[in-house]
Amino acid sequence: MPLSHTTTPLPQNFFVVYYHGHQLLDSAGPLDILATVAKHAQGQNFTLTNLAEDTGPVNLAAIPPRGATWRFEQPQQQPSSAAAAAAVNTRFNPQTIVDVTFAAALASLRRTGGVDVEVWDEHSGSYAVENRSVDVLLIPGGIGSRLYRVDARTGERGLNVQGAVDFARTVCGEGFVRCALMTVCTGSDLLAHTGLLEGRRATTNANAFEEVAGRHGGVAWLKGRRWVRSVPGEEMGKGKGEGFDKEIWTSAGISAGMDLMLWFLAEVYGVEFARGIARKIEYEWREGIREGEVDPYYST
Repeated sequence: MPLSHTTTPLPQNFFVVYYHGHQLLDSAGPLDILATVAKHAQGQNFTLTNLAEDTGPVNLAAIPPRGATWRFEQPQQQPSSAAAAAAVNTRFNPQTIVDVTFAAALASLRRTGGVDVEVWDEHSGSYAVENRSVDVLLIPGGIGSRLYRVDARTGERGLNVQGAVDFARTVCGEGFVRCALMTVCTGSDLLAHTGLLEGRRATTNANAFEEVAGRHGGVAWLKGRRWVRSVPGEEMGKGKGEGFDKEIWTSAGISAGMDLMLWFLAEVYGVEFARGIARKIEYEWREGIREGEVDPYYST
């Protein structure tokens, strides 16, 4: 069944917005669920596209890429001693490969209505360009979503995720996201910077809730929720989410993103299907926590 508030057929093309300092499980958890679906008939046409500001690998650790002309400002990690400095580990650094940059994706969308992605073609035995609609846009959280960059030449300070914010605002504002926006953890903080969450219900990482909610007063933040599904037309208070007319699914921290994706699959394919996927990956899906409900876990 299609998602509510859209005439688009079942979502097939999933796009992930990455930035330096993202949280690995925020994206890896939901994507592994989708990868499991992709092995079966229902997901044979699934595609995944990784998006980022630049073409190089995206660092999991909060360190700039090679050749960067900026550095991270990390006031909450400023060491008070040499011992504290040594405790800040940036050497454990899984990386994510980028398929398409934000700029290239937008140029392609404006030109063709889809994103051109180079993929392996099993029939020809070579790489070819495939044009993909943006059905679902997933935004992970992580420390990098809340850090600032300092330009080495000018000293100017700006959001580490400004490129991602600009991309999300534009791709949604120009009507290219066909089914839904999804955020995990403080990915909702990033999304709130776009204005797309104004007046909409949302949640975020429980440990960062006060910080995030304090920054974005126009969002109807729900504390202690495992996941929240906001549909168009439910806007509260000021703002109308910049006119975004699709669903926005947000979750609390890290592993909550897996529950979010399973509920998304339950909406699209049915609860029994989602239960089957949870069993296949041996994940204890907290199915009893329904949309927008307070989760007792966050009060313990």
